[in-house]
Amino acid sequence: MGFLDKVRGGRKRVAPHGLWADDAERLAAFEARGADVTAPRESEFFLSFASSPRASAAADDLRGRGIRHEIVPPSHDIPEWMLFIRGYRVALLPEFLRETVDMCEELASKHGGQFEGWAGLFTEAEKDA
Repeated sequence: MGFLDKVRGGRKRVAPHGLWADDAERLAAFEARGADVTAPRESEFFLSFASSPRASAAADDLRGRGIRHEIVPPSHDIPEWMLFIRGYRVALLPEFLRETVDMCEELASKHGGQFEGWAGLFTEAEKDA
């Protein structure tokens, strides 16, 4: 087990696309439920931060990269500042997923936050099927 595996709780990358094993499993389950990952769709990636300045710094990084995002202040029972990255009309291909998850983990690490995960939304055609 390498250093990064220890830092990431023993998570492993899997072939053929280099996704984390849990992300590959979730993507496979999404496909098994009827998703065509080559179809343009909405996807969401979630990061949390303990403070507004940390969330804002991560948002500034995203803005500099031209990536759409939204900061949501603490509300209801959620004490953290949330940063949502949304993909619009982008296929949830393994390469896109790997690159976006890696970027989210890098942002969380750099700005003292936590990458909480991702979700792919079904297209209207998939919902109808």
